[in-house]
Amino acid sequence: MRRHPLLALTLIPLACWLGFILPDLYASDPNLWAWRRALILFSGILALWWMSAGMLLATRPAWLENVFGGLDKLYRLHKNFGIGAGVLILLHWQLEWLPKTLSKAGLIARPARGGPRPPEDWWIGLAKEVGEWAGYILMALVVIALIRRIPYRYFRLVHKLFPLVFLAGAFHGLLLMPKDFWQTPLAWLTLAVAAVGVVPALLSLSGRIGRSLRHAAQIERIETCPDRVLLVGLRPTAQWPGHTAGQFVFADFGHRGEGPHPFTIASAWSPDDGTLTLAIKALGDYTATLAQRLTVGQSVMLEGPYGRFDFAADQAAHQVWIAGGIGVTPFLARLQALAEMPENERRVDFFYCLPRRHPGDVTDQLQALCAATGVRLHLRETDSDGQLDPAEVRAALQPSGSVWFCGPRTWGEALQRKLQSSGLLPGQFHRELFEFR
Repeated sequence: MRRHPLLALTLIPLACWLGFILPDLYASDPNLWAWRRALILFSGILALWWMSAGMLLATRPAWLENVFGGLDKLYRLHKNFGIGAGVLILLHWQLEWLPKTLSKAGLIARPARGGPRPPEDWWIGLAKEVGEWAGYILMALVVIALIRRIPYRYFRLVHKLFPLVFLAGAFHGLLLMPKDFWQTPLAWLTLAVAAVGVVPALLSLSGRIGRSLRHAAQIERIETCPDRVLLVGLRPTAQWPGHTAGQFVFADFGHRGEGPHPFTIASAWSPDDGTLTLAIKALGDYTATLAQRLTVGQSVMLEGPYGRFDFAADQAAHQVWIAGGIGVTPFLARLQALAEMPENERRVDFFYCLPRRHPGDVTDQLQALCAATGVRLHLRETDSDGQLDPAEVRAALQPSGSVWFCGPRTWGEALQRKLQSSGLLPGQFHRELFEFR
């Protein structure tokens, strides 16, 4: 599923370009400059299509979550569209700039003009200027997104410029389209695709994305665990819709410049109790300071719940769970949900890997919950026992069973390749990506 939208939003404009632009290009005895003009047009159109798709995905609508299997996968596609658009803009700019530069240097010949050039329209000049600066900013945004050393708060603030970049790019692209191009379906399709992106861009600039899913909450409990995990107990307002095990929220603790951060919910939902727990690992500069910055009674804004890491929707009679470190959080929520059920009909093997155990860490709670729910727990301390061998997972997995993974990305990808090479179907491996940058 993840490649299909990228492929579709490449093939559709490419097919139109090949069907309506390329024949006219060949009919006119094309030279280097004619090809340059056609490729500038196509790279700009494709970049606009991809930016518009990225803007739509940024609105986080529930129907798109259902289509792509969760917000984590939707955001991965959003990231791919953004990076791809940045590369296309770089190509678009080079196609415009490089031949002109080589021509001025006398390295390539430029066709003679047929008379003086008419004065440039003011709007055309503005569109060129706006498009050029929008391209520079978009390429910078892509670089910032890829450099993980740049703190999230700076990435987030810079990323807020993207709706303006998109609007500037749409203005540039549509206004500079050649008049004869409007005789082709591709021009009108591009106009429609750009319009699809304009609405999300305006929603983003007005701060309305996700507003209907925001709920106030209050911190009731703060507990620091020995493995650098902070447990934060929250009581949301009565309007909180509840959540299923495996979902996450964006939590805004009100710290200036930080905004909302995604955290998986580490507890099952009970309307009678009315609270939820976030398990936050000190992995970055912000999360490492939360223990000192949070207080009981503090107000928090939650947005969500999001995610489709839904164990209950799986029909397999046997599940294998695999977690590493803080990736245990969705499984904690599921174990608590199972503990409230009269009977757990599904068999589960749970492989939990951590560097080493500490007194009072999450493993004590895991052992108690697994004993109460009939889940077979396989604890592995990787510092002394080594890494989990995929063959152990394969041996535990029953025919037609499913695998549920939450942990480091590279480990998950390697494990998935190993298991699929030994017969596991792609639809039987469920992985929480949980990377929003």
